[in-house]
Formats: sequence, C-alpha cells, structure tokens
Amino acid sequence: MLVTQPMNREEQDNKLVAKNAQLAWCQLTFILIALALFVDSVNGFFLSGLGIDPKLSAAYKLCLIMLILFQVGTYSTRVLAGIFSALLLLAIGPIISFAKTYSVSGFVDDFIAILKFLTPLIVFIYCVLVSAKRLELVLSYGSKALYVGFVVLLGNLILGIMGFGFSSYGSADNDDDGGTIGVKGFFFAGNEVSGVFIMLFGVVLHKLWQRGFWYYVAFIPVVLVCGLMVATKSTMLAAMLLIFSIPIVNERHRLFNLTWLKLKIMLPIISAVVLLALFIVPILETSGIWSRLVWFYQTKGIVGIILSGRDVFWDNISHAFFNQPHWYHTITGLGRNGLGLIARKIVEIDPADVYFWFGIGGLMLFFTIIVTFLRVSFLAMREPNSQWGPLVFVVNITLISVSFIAGHIFTSGMLGPLIGLLNGLAYADLIKCRRVCKEATCLHS
Repeated sequence: MLVTQPMNREEQDNKLVAKNAQLAWCQLTFILIALALFVDSVNGFFLSGLGIDPKLSAAYKLCLIMLILFQVGTYSTRVLAGIFSALLLLAIGPIISFAKTYSVSGFVDDFIAILKFLTPLIVFIYCVLVSAKRLELVLSYGSKALYVGFVVLLGNLILGIMGFGFSSYGSADNDDDGGTIGVKGFFFAGNEVSGVFIMLFGVVLHKLWQRGFWYYVAFIPVVLVCGLMVATKSTMLAAMLLIFSIPIVNERHRLFNLTWLKLKIMLPIISAVVLLALFIVPILETSGIWSRLVWFYQTKGIVGIILSGRDVFWDNISHAFFNQPHWYHTITGLGRNGLGLIARKIVEIDPADVYFWFGIGGLMLFFTIIVTFLRVSFLAMREPNSQWGPLVFVVNITLISVSFIAGHIFTSGMLGPLIGLLNGLAYADLIKCRRVCKEATCLHS
C-alpha cells in the first residue's frame, strides 16, 4: 500500500492538470471565435488604408480550425475521423483538377473553400462535444462571443456611416457607375456582412424581447436604420422579417395557433406595408439603390431584381459545366479553380456553388448540415424554457433562404464560425432544458 499510494496521487494530479488544460483550451477557443470579426476588420483596414492584403483573417481562422480539430480529437477520435472523411470527400474534385493543371495556388484556393464550407459543421460538432462535459461554459462563453461580435459589427457600421471603410456597392475611386451605395465599415466582403447582420442583430433583438417589450421596441429603429445603411436587399428584408418574426416564434408551442399576439402584430405589419408603399421609392432613391433596382427590372425583370443577375451566372456556368468532356466531374465537382477555367468561379447561390465545386457528395453534405441545424433549433424552440431555440430557428430559416438567392452564407469564411456557434448554443440549450425537465420529473415522482 505504501508503494501504490504515491502512484494513485500522481494519477489524480495528472487528471486534474489535464482537466484544467482542457478547460483553458475551451475558454481560449470561444475567445478566438469572439475576436474573429475584429480580425476581419483589421484585415479590411489594411486593404482599405494601405491597399495590401496581409491574409490575417485567413491565417487566424486556419489556426482556429486547427485548434478546434485538435480538441475534437481529444474528445472523440471517431468524430475527428468523420470530419477528415468529409474533407477528403469534398477534395476529390479539386484533386482531379489539380492533377490536370498542377496549379498549387488553385489547389490552395480550393482547400480554403473546403474549410470555409466545413467550418459551421466543425464548430457545431465542437460545441456538441463540449456540452457533454461543460454545458454552462458553452452557454456562457458562446453567448458572450456573439455579443462581442455584435459590438464589432455595430462599430464597423458606425465607422461606415462616418465615411470610413468600404461601401456595399461601387467604389469611391470610381464614379462612373453612379458612386457608392451602402456602408459596411472595414468588412471587405459585402454580401457576407448581410449574413452577419441577420445573425447578430437577431441575437440582440431576441434578448431584448426576453427582457421586455419596450426594450425591444426601442431597438427597432436601430435595426431598420442599420439595415438601410448596409443597403443590400437581403439585409433590408431580413431586418423587417426579424422584427416581426422574433415575437411570434417566442410563442413556441403555440407557434401555429392563432393568438392575440399574432393579431396585434398584423396591425403594424399592415401599417408598415402601407407606409412602405408611400415612402419606399424616396427612401431607395436617397440610398442610391432605386436606380439599381430599376436597371435590373428593365433588363432582367422580376427574377433579375430577386437574384441580381445570378440567374445569368447559373445559365452560363451550368452550360459550361454540363458540356465539358469529362462526365465524372458532374459527380465529383471541379473545385473553385477548375470551375474558373471553364466559366466564372462562383454562381453566388450556395447549393449551386457547393455542387459545382464539390460534386454530389458536397451537395448531400450541404443539405445534411441545414437539416441538422433546422431540426436542432426547432426542437429547442419547442422547449418552454429555451433561451436560444426561437432565435436560432428564425435565423436558420432566414440564412438558408438568403443562401438560395444571394449565396455567401454557408460558403462564407466570415460567417462560418458564428453559424456553427449559434447552432451549438441551440443544442446546448436543448440539452439543458431536457435535463431540467428530467430532474423535475424525478422530483415529482
């Protein structure tokens, strides 16, 4: 006994050190996710002010993904193997294209596209694994990461209004196309800002609704003004959708029933439609987007206004893709680089881009991801005490809709970590609610 006692104490110490180290890695991971948008802004600052791209954002997110994958391996080697299997499945088309072109830069571009596409799934899986042992940590640090992201986004929009950074459309250096439209601060990827806006402004709206009706109402003008200032169709429409849908989905199990809340909301909706009918044209003329809409309507019709020319991208790219000599690319995809050799690299419609880049396997994975996210958020929304379920369900539906008409959602490097984190919070919230319900049932029995 005297010999084995020190060994047992040493094992306990080692386990405690390992547990503390795992906790530190988890905290660091959520902090890095919280700062991701800030790094995107810094990268945009160098692009805007100095005209150089230091690749800070790409390097930062690569390190973040590697850190998460390392931790996933410590939780479950089987899950890590599944992630790498998905990566290899998506890489088949790009590898075949690389074997033909020998373009290292093109293959690197394809690899980055694969990581961007897998990032929401990887972050979500990480949150699921951590929730099994540190549920409260995921809920606490995850929510704080989203709040930090909102502050960074709002700060960039304020800087944009003050004249700093990039515009949503056009360039200040080129007035040939009618000047600039919209603001996005130091975020370079304008279409991705729309997705970030939907998510983070939705988070704040939801939390204010839970806090009180008048807090919610007071924040509505901020949402509308910021949506108009970004000046993309998806942002402006999403701002209106979020304002009216968040109170409705918070009815949870009465979501599909006719209630007084829904009747009360119908009146301001009707009033808003009437006001928009009267004032929408002057507002859009002031923002500069009206001339853009008129041009699209005159040249492309209603479909052109909705898709902003992406239907033309689809026609050209699909014709080139399906008429290439090698039939197996219709199964494996071509990768971004391979697609760029025969047509435009991107359709800007997420399911189409995923298919052209990664083939049937990529498209199946895309629908698996969105179905998983919708299922988890719907189940969480149905829980009476869920804090995140209603919001995540609305945001998922909105983002998925935008991904089908404007893209840059599930293929976005800026939005990827946040999508995975938000759905991870919905999963953690669902598990917490079920645990509480089970404990309450046991006490009553």
